[in-house]
Amino acid sequence: MRKFFICLFSILLLLTWISLGGNSKSLIEKLDPKYKEWLELVHYIITPTEKKVFFELTNNRDRDTFINLFWKLRDPTKGTPQNEFKEEHIKRFQYANRYYGYESPLPGWKTDRGKIYILLGPPVSKNEIPMKNDLYPIEIWEYFGGPEKGLPTVFRMVFYKKYGSGRFKLYIPAVDGPISLVRTQIGEVEPNDYYEIYKKIKEIEPAVAEICLTLIPGEPLFNFSPSLQGPLLMSKIYELPKKRINASYAKNFLNYKGIVETSVTTDYVNIASDLYILKDPILGLNFVHFAILPERITVEYSEEKDKYYFNFNLIVVLKKGEDVVLQYDKNFPFYYTKEELDEQLSHGIIITDHFPVIQGKFRFITVLQNSLNKEISYFEKMIETVPPETSLPKLYGPLISYRININNQMGYNPFTIMGRSIKIDPKRVFGLRDLLSTLFYIEKGNYNKNFHVELEVEGLDESKKNEYLKKYTFVFPEGKTYWCFTKDLEKLKYGNYSLKAKIVGESGIILDVKENEFQVSPHSYVPHPPLASRKLGEENKFMFYFYMAAQYQAVKQYSKAESFYEKALQLNNAFPSLIKSYASFLLDRKKYDKMLSVIENLKGQEKEMFDYYALKGRALYYKKDYNACVESLLEANKIYDSDISVINTLGFALIGIGEKAEAIKALSASLKIDAHQNNISEILKQLKNETRGDTNEKK
Repeated sequence: MRKFFICLFSILLLLTWISLGGNSKSLIEKLDPKYKEWLELVHYIITPTEKKVFFELTNNRDRDTFINLFWKLRDPTKGTPQNEFKEEHIKRFQYANRYYGYESPLPGWKTDRGKIYILLGPPVSKNEIPMKNDLYPIEIWEYFGGPEKGLPTVFRMVFYKKYGSGRFKLYIPAVDGPISLVRTQIGEVEPNDYYEIYKKIKEIEPAVAEICLTLIPGEPLFNFSPSLQGPLLMSKIYELPKKRINASYAKNFLNYKGIVETSVTTDYVNIASDLYILKDPILGLNFVHFAILPERITVEYSEEKDKYYFNFNLIVVLKKGEDVVLQYDKNFPFYYTKEELDEQLSHGIIITDHFPVIQGKFRFITVLQNSLNKEISYFEKMIETVPPETSLPKLYGPLISYRININNQMGYNPFTIMGRSIKIDPKRVFGLRDLLSTLFYIEKGNYNKNFHVELEVEGLDESKKNEYLKKYTFVFPEGKTYWCFTKDLEKLKYGNYSLKAKIVGESGIILDVKENEFQVSPHSYVPHPPLASRKLGEENKFMFYFYMAAQYQAVKQYSKAESFYEKALQLNNAFPSLIKSYASFLLDRKKYDKMLSVIENLKGQEKEMFDYYALKGRALYYKKDYNACVESLLEANKIYDSDISVINTLGFALIGIGEKAEAIKALSASLKIDAHQNNISEILKQLKNETRGDTNEKK
């Protein structure tokens, strides 16, 4: 049996070693000394995920930011300048190195006593028993645990010097056995005669007899056999500092570090989030609607405005593989009086937004950053949209809400569907007194057979299985292409529920089905944070088409991209970013005449005149209208004289009209700005040779 537990404990130690990165020695060697020292410092408290991510970082700036986040996550008093956990951990680490490495070739933090001291801190009491009679030197450390830590109320850590010399070794009764504490001659005592060994130890030192069979005072034992709880107790102790750490921030860090400036990131904040893909029946576009609820908000006070304020910067990225299909950002500034802060934001705030999305499968990423202190939250989800036209009816939703309002206001808001504003809570937890409603809608499309709609609300708790199942049936109105259904749910008891909507065709065939889950709390009232969004006015509807054009361009569906650029331009032909993007798109597609027509929309906008002349000049160059090109690019150069693209194109156009001397001046100016343009250097060299040849011929 003892051999079995020696094997079991060895396996546990091996798994712990692997989880701490036992195979990462070669990776550590490549790091700067300060990062090697940091990995030693956090060796016992870093999670496998955190360590893996740390080794994937490629520069010291990101490593420094990650280390800052690592400590912030463990700070028990976030928002204060002091990090008690970090200070205590460093103090323990330094103590272990100072006092437990002197009798060992290992540094103190690697010794058994050093490891336990770092993990558990100083013991409540310590009993040092020197070598006497037939006992080896022994130290008994006593600790208080508790169920909240997953540990016994009281337990002991025991160390002994094997064979009476060397460093202190951790003693585990079921692994080492009480015989290892006693100096005996061969054959004097049977190693497995635990009762005789126990009696012998008790005669010498009763305190050692108490721990030779178990580390947990009062644990019942069978036939004086060593306790089997020792290896499990040690496993819990080794996992204790990682038990409550949500290491998802580490994975997220790898993703958002390419989107935001990580060197100014100071803290990762967990969020609740929700996302739906819903089609706007009027615009005919699929929209991603999403909601984010940070678990905390840091605010500051403005004496000038006599208000508390904070600002969230929302960054949204849509990726296909590693290619960015769409990226945009929005600011959400907030100002509140003390009363408003207490009344409205005591439970946080939900940031909501929406944007149109093209057909396909994408990785949706959003980063929410508080600009006051750089607290950051991250949300990622794979999304997929279906073709715009389908032969089967399509179901959108169902959404679960604590309130649905009629909204007759013009404009576009997230979670406003067909004139109904839905109060969303990404936690999907509701109180007993909440009047729950659901909303879903059907796109019939070209489907011409009979169907009906069903809604099911079902209890999910195992203990209450089949206790609650409510079904509702709806008829899709004749002559309609779209129809929105809402339903107030009857009062529900506390528990977990499934909300399932179905389109049921002839013979009971399920044509489409969507499901959501939610929870009813045992509390009568569950507070729901207010929703914040940036409403898009009807006059700015063109932005939706602009987003669609950018996405189609990114996935190389150029005809669709051009179609949406045209739709956007028809709605607003004065928006600079739209005009420049469309003009650049047409330039890349070699549609120079159309591009020249589009770019004229910039003319007269003073701040945009450099881009107007620069883009126009490039199109004219490709049309080989070199004189008009030179004229346009000279105007651009008057506004800003250090744009390499403008200067180089100007040089090439001057060559085209035979002005080699002026071309040399232009290309020489370009090289002064960037001397590493090898192709320009070669062209300039050839141009100078040709100029000298022309001069010699004239002579």
